[in-house]
Amino acid sequence: GLHSPDAKRSRCQGPCGVSRRGCILRYVLDDEFAQEFVRRFSGRTEWRRPELWPVITDPARAPQRRWLSCALGQLPERQRQNALARLQSDKHFLATYNELAAAAVLTTPELVVEVEPSFTLQEAPLAPDLAFRSVDGQLLGIGEVPTRFRTAEHRSLEIQWRELRTRVARIPRPVGLLVQDLVHDPIQPPTSGQAAKIERGLRAWLLRPSIALGATSEFHGYLFQVAFDLPGLRAQVAAPTGGDWYNTDMVRDAISDKASRYTGLADSLDLPLFVVLAAEPALPLSQDFLGRALAGAQALTIAFNPFRPGPIAGGPRRLNEQDVPAAFDPALSAVGWLRTGIDRPGSMTLFDVLSAARSLTVPLGENVTREEN
Repeated sequence: GLHSPDAKRSRCQGPCGVSRRGCILRYVLDDEFAQEFVRRFSGRTEWRRPELWPVITDPARAPQRRWLSCALGQLPERQRQNALARLQSDKHFLATYNELAAAAVLTTPELVVEVEPSFTLQEAPLAPDLAFRSVDGQLLGIGEVPTRFRTAEHRSLEIQWRELRTRVARIPRPVGLLVQDLVHDPIQPPTSGQAAKIERGLRAWLLRPSIALGATSEFHGYLFQVAFDLPGLRAQVAAPTGGDWYNTDMVRDAISDKASRYTGLADSLDLPLFVVLAAEPALPLSQDFLGRALAGAQALTIAFNPFRPGPIAGGPRRLNEQDVPAAFDPALSAVGWLRTGIDRPGSMTLFDVLSAARSLTVPLGENVTREEN
């Protein structure tokens, strides 16, 4: 457990990096919660347990459990219960985890960050991912945390590789795998029979304690690499992109699309609005590339080698006579880049949008750096 049974409430001393005067922290993922959680899910096949399982049950995950419990404990009751329910759903686990990581990174002794608060605009309920409040309750800003940056081509590839991805997700080792087809050019997804054999081979390989990040192995004509750690329970295979590419316009469009859902709310409440992109190692989208997109650079990035996360070949490619600064709705005040952690919530770079109608003038924690664009 996280603490003795009689210590469910304690002064907040910062397991998630925050020490707030007068703050009372409720340890949400306590012994009582753990016992009920294990009772509910221990009878399931290992790969059918929730992604939250190792966070609650693995002694090695104690640091992760502490900061996550702290982040949950600082939410109002309704938001806390909603977040707990979503953490126990595989469909929403990663998105909720990233929202809580963003909240933990942004929280300071002077600033409270809520997760999925509820608002009403023209009788329509709205629930942005995050909201800033001062310690005395004043609302200071609202934000969104998109966790998956996907093109139509990526969505199509994920469907084609669904058989293998579903089978690999049964392996209780939380790592991301990159894959290369050693037989076909262009790369082809394995058949159902191949996928079953690959799963058996990968399971035996990945569950060896000696297999670390960077390790590679071949199974039935496909080469796999352990590329990055994941916060949950299961392995995941990134659908190979081959020669897939992204340009800065696509990044700007994705930000604008996410922000557009809440520009009306931000304007009506006269609040700054921010969007936080969560790093996803399997995609060729980086903080540097995001910075170029926000600065209006005409650039693209290309991923040729599926065994190297992040941008493989990227840089400015002139498309116009000169770079044109990104034009966002004036309601958008800042864009963040989140590096989600496991033992710790992570860190964030926040890019201020200089053309915004309202600036995000809130105190930032030591794990947040700020840049202008």
